[in-house]
Amino acid sequence: MRKENFSERIIMAGYKTIVLGICLYIIELMLLPIFGFLQKEQVNGNGFYTEFWRYTGEQPYPTIFFLTGVIVVLGVILLYLGMREKKKNG
Repeated sequence: MRKENFSERIIMAGYKTIVLGICLYIIELMLLPIFGFLQKEQVNGNGFYTEFWRYTGEQPYPTIFFLTGVIVVLGVILLYLGMREKKKNG
């Protein structure tokens, strides 16, 4: 009984972590136009991209995307461990 509750909590933590990571990705993509505008302001509008998608390769976005990916992977690992523990305990 106690181990089942523990495995259920791990599974729920995994789901919540995955959802958090996906929400962070969505927010990050929604902020791309703002990031592009700020980058243009820094250099007086010269020499920067007109398509906001190209800013995904400019720092700090690759680092931010990597860290968000780590959060999603952590959620998947928690989900896997919880499912394995639940199966093991029957």
